[in-house]
Amino acid sequence: MGTIETQVAVVGAGPAGLTLATLLHQRGVACVVIDKFRRDQLVARSRAGFLERRTARLLDHLGRSKRLHAEGLPHTACEFRCDGEVVRLDYADLCGGTPSFVYPQHELVADLLDGYVSDGGAVLLGRPVVGLGTERGLPVVRCADGTVVRSEMVVEAAGQYGPVRAALPADAFTQYDIRHGVRLLGVLAQTAPFAPHTVYGQHRDGFAGQMLRSAEVTRLYLEVPPGESLEDWPEARIWRELDARLALPPGALRRGPVLERSLVEMRTWVVEPMHLGRVALVGDAAHIVPPSGGKGMNLAMADAADLAAALGRHFCEDSAGDLGEVLAAYSRRRLADVWQVQEFSHFMLHLQHGPLPGTPDAGYLEKLRRARLFRLRDDPAYARAFLERYMGPELPPGL
Repeated sequence: MGTIETQVAVVGAGPAGLTLATLLHQRGVACVVIDKFRRDQLVARSRAGFLERRTARLLDHLGRSKRLHAEGLPHTACEFRCDGEVVRLDYADLCGGTPSFVYPQHELVADLLDGYVSDGGAVLLGRPVVGLGTERGLPVVRCADGTVVRSEMVVEAAGQYGPVRAALPADAFTQYDIRHGVRLLGVLAQTAPFAPHTVYGQHRDGFAGQMLRSAEVTRLYLEVPPGESLEDWPEARIWRELDARLALPPGALRRGPVLERSLVEMRTWVVEPMHLGRVALVGDAAHIVPPSGGKGMNLAMADAADLAAALGRHFCEDSAGDLGEVLAAYSRRRLADVWQVQEFSHFMLHLQHGPLPGTPDAGYLEKLRRARLFRLRDDPAYARAFLERYMGPELPPGL
């Protein structure tokens, strides 16, 4: 309990919040990270783990990539399967340069959190935020235990339903919320991957996919019909459908204990602008992409890097400038990137998933989907352009 004075209060100790706090701390900007979860809870939350090139470079820049390079899996190819056709795209052959990586998100959070704390960064863990107010025109964050954090600005990095986001008036934002009607069963299994790269399977019964996780654990996905629950998918059915939809020979997909199962609704959500007054939004607090392209965490960390650079200049170089203009410029830059990533994720969604039953002109749409796939197979320039977006851009200078 007590009152803390700082320049930036960051609510949310996920990848975006911790990246932002680390960069601000390294630039000499005072900040405090607040999260409702304790450390053990934060590093136990299993999430996606695809790191684009720019994210890997950002972690190098932060000095937080030692375990990534020692334990992460370089992501060097992806493969599409459809009606016996296998289309494999190799990054090095077509693009070269920096690889992307597979590295579990909870491990990344541990690296960022431990590094930030060891460098002297301030954190308040296990302290839910219960209120956002103002005093003398500056924001005040109140925690459940009575702690009060006064700052010059607040960053919401705790997702769409974060406490700061919930305290902002809804009519201050334009909201885009699209439900795609596709549901995935996500499975984390104690089994080695059957191929050393990501595999996307197109099948008349729905999508199936393998995403790398580690040498011993694999993330697998199955498209499931509307209305079905986790209870409708026992392990025997999961393995049977994966074999069929990925067109694997018997024994290729080694069975192992299913560690986790969850249902994922394919959804797109964006709000504009990404700030209000002295509050900035990063990551899922401002945008959600379907997991088809593996872009969510990377986009969130790119938000954090951009905002940190802007705030570093504002607080350390030209503090007389208007913070509102700084945040408005941040919002414009990031939304340009957000919509490019949304467009790519939308492309990937419709490349992986066929038209839903009852969709008008479903046969035509399916032919278009296959035409795109076979162009990836036959047109190196098209495949190269696709992979450049799949791997993500290089890290911009100055971040």
